[in-house]
Amino acid sequence: MDHVKKLELEIAAKKACIEDLQGAMAFHRQHGTYNLAAECAWRIKKAEHAIKRLEVQLQDNKNFGGLIQDFSRRGISLKVVKKLANESIKS
Repeated sequence: MDHVKKLELEIAAKKACIEDLQGAMAFHRQHGTYNLAAECAWRIKKAEHAIKRLEVQLQDNKNFGGLIQDFSRRGISLKVVKKLANESIKS
């Protein structure tokens, strides 16, 4: 499985987790266990932050994939692209 697909699946899993936590939070509020409802809210915030981070990674990955395709169409070798990328990371 490629990296983009893994990121998409991880984002979907976190979104499903948020939905479950919202249900649990409503249950705890209804039953007066406010400390557990607060913990659910905290976990929701944490998952939302993780989703934002993953979406940025996903967009960067998609942009990099497009860049590689563009270079390939121009006849620039993938080895050259990797070398340039590694040099820019070291700088």
